[in-house]
Amino acid sequence: MKTNNNFHILIVDDEPFNIELAEIYLEEEGYQISSANGAQEAFNIISKEKIDLVLLDINMPEKSGFEVCKMLKADKKTKDIAVIFLTAQTDVKYISKAFEVGGVDYLSKPFFALELKARVKTQLQNIAYMQEVQQKQSKLAQLTITDSATKLYNSLYLDSQIKMYQMRKESFWIIYIKLNRFEKINQLYGYSTANKIIKKFARIIEDEAYKSAIVSRVYGINFAILLKEYDISSIKNLYESIYKRVSNDKDLGKILSFSTILYSVEDSTLTLPVIYKNIELNMQKLQGSGIDRHLFIN
Repeated sequence: MKTNNNFHILIVDDEPFNIELAEIYLEEEGYQISSANGAQEAFNIISKEKIDLVLLDINMPEKSGFEVCKMLKADKKTKDIAVIFLTAQTDVKYISKAFEVGGVDYLSKPFFALELKARVKTQLQNIAYMQEVQQKQSKLAQLTITDSATKLYNSLYLDSQIKMYQMRKESFWIIYIKLNRFEKINQLYGYSTANKIIKKFARIIEDEAYKSAIVSRVYGINFAILLKEYDISSIKNLYESIYKRVSNDKDLGKILSFSTILYSVEDSTLTLPVIYKNIELNMQKLQGSGIDRHLFIN
């Protein structure tokens, strides 16, 4: 949860006295404070600073507070900034408009220290709560698409991306990797060490993969790298870079080998089961040959 000094408040008013008074009250609470005497200066500050809350005067010469608030809410970069209006008006219709344009609260001028602090605190608590909820939702969403052991994407996410490419009728590459004779590694070194080997291998392929690639642990000792818009030369180079990293690694080089299929999928009518069946059949042929190498499917 954010503390007061993590919140940044912008005070916008064409009356310097109102700004000075609000600054004094709010600085007592430890908030970061910026101020502007009109709309243009306010937007300049907002474009450079991370503002959490705006105390906004309604009656200003350049643009009214209503206009400023509408502009903030229309921009996806600033739409989440909370706005508390400052007004000397007491008419119900006038106050209602403050909420209609996106304000979260209003303060009547002249305002008092306790009321100002209380209303600001309430809105900042709401902001902190919503940010915490969003962070938790984001973490939960990430967990549903991530392999818990390697932190790579899982098969659920890989499948969803393949389906998306198919729907868009986009061709793509799957570099499918299976670790060889891993049951012997389990027997010789034990589960704990074998698990560390899998994690280290996962880090290598993630490090070597191109930035736009989707790197996934499909299940067990099976991994996949999903790419699009790369030619065969780039795909070969990626395989070679992974092979060299593993071969030259002091821990993995002597004990680990893997079989790799470089699969170009250009037919958008292929279903996921068919794609995986093609990979499985060719992987069986490759591993049945007894040679640790890669295989191309054109």
